[in-house]
Amino acid sequence: MAFGISALAIGGVKGVAATSAIHGASGVADDGTEAFLREAHKTPAERTKDAVLKRHNLTQDQFDALSPEAQAGIRQEIEDEMRRKLGRAQGGAFADVVV
Repeated sequence: MAFGISALAIGGVKGVAATSAIHGASGVADDGTEAFLREAHKTPAERTKDAVLKRHNLTQDQFDALSPEAQAGIRQEIEDEMRRKLGRAQGGAFADVVV
């Protein structure tokens, strides 16, 4: 009798089977799995910041070394991107209403 992965997943198998799925037979996560897990644990704000820094070909250390004015411009871009994403997530665009 053979069990497929879907049969195990339906039963909610945890522990050794789940660890093996992530870490493989050696018990150590490979680089791809580690990268995926690091990305999965990031907040949407962290992912947005990383994307903006990547567009500017900057690492966090390079960003930290920029002048305060340059940092302010990139921070504004990150904030604008977050607003656009939040607007899409809410099913609309932001609007300023003045009464």
